[in-house]
Amino acid sequence: MSRIHLAWWRHGALALEGALRRALGLPSAPVLVSEIRCPHCRRWVKPRRFDLSRMACRTCLATLARPSRDRGLLW
Repeated sequence: MSRIHLAWWRHGALALEGALRRALGLPSAPVLVSEIRCPHCRRWVKPRRFDLSRMACRTCLATLARPSRDRGLLW
């Protein structure tokens, strides 16, 4: 399995746990942030690689939030 595939399962499991806690009236789970989703590139990054004051990951800050040239055309 790829790393992205495992992250998808982990985020799904956390979302399901939150929904079950809300439905059963239980208190929220303790907040422990393991990954943050960058609003520019939509990738999950570790908190230490995310700048909260600029709301962007290190990659987006380095490229000024421009898409990379190797992605190709989106048609």
